[in-house]
Amino acid sequence: MNRIFLFLFSFLFSASLVSCRHGGDKKQALIKTDSTALRLSEKARHDSLCVELNQFLTDPCFKSAIVGYTIYDFTKGLPKLIFEHNAALGMVPASIQKILTTAAALEIFGEPIYHEVTITNLNSINWRANRLLQKIGQKKYGTYDFLHGSKAVMEYWKDKGLDITGLYMCDGSGRSHDNIASPRLLAEVLFKMTISPVFPVFYNSLPLAGISGTMHKWLVGSYGAGRIRAKTGSLGGVRSYAGYVKTLSGKKLIFTLIINNYNCRTKILKQRVEDLMLGMVKL
Repeated sequence: MNRIFLFLFSFLFSASLVSCRHGGDKKQALIKTDSTALRLSEKARHDSLCVELNQFLTDPCFKSAIVGYTIYDFTKGLPKLIFEHNAALGMVPASIQKILTTAAALEIFGEPIYHEVTITNLNSINWRANRLLQKIGQKKYGTYDFLHGSKAVMEYWKDKGLDITGLYMCDGSGRSHDNIASPRLLAEVLFKMTISPVFPVFYNSLPLAGISGTMHKWLVGSYGAGRIRAKTGSLGGVRSYAGYVKTLSGKKLIFTLIINNYNCRTKILKQRVEDLMLGMVKL
């Protein structure tokens, strides 16, 4: 009986690595502590995050869910794709849609709205995001409403060279299930902002894990606290996260994670996402 159990365990664990395997020894793939993460090779840390992502996708919590994510490494300036799943799929983004609105507003209006953007992103204030969206529409089309504001923001990112195929905005806050955006598009917007003159303001407007805003209860007391700045989103059946990670090994990551139609308790989902975030911090 013990031999059968050990065989099944080994088989299932090996199967979980298939989608990310690139050959080589996986004996040190699992990272247990932050100090271990610093000692392991870059390849071992990469494989460890691969394991975390596969475990996340196969978790019963997401049995009937649609999960999409994009993770870039931009340590050397340009974005290097390291992991993605359903990256181009149009999904309900919830409040991480505010990234599209606030980032565009910062570049269009500059210093006069620095404070407003900070408050909007830090505390995820919907009416402020919607007001910014309509101000953008008024500036471009002379009409202060959701229709022209949404059109103006979408065209803003298209003019920046991004592929907005499948993007649909009906507000600036992400509070409608009718909004659609892909994980890849949101990650590309986050990268565009890293080369923007207003990046310091945008970056500091995002909640800091374990410390501020909507992330103040995330990763509290862990080595992930203070290392992730991210916008969070929530609607019925939707949870989403997008932002920046400073890893223990000195890397800089951009990530987006969108979960639609999950069927487990929110508390359990939060724990699963926190585990994944810690996996990114260990990279």
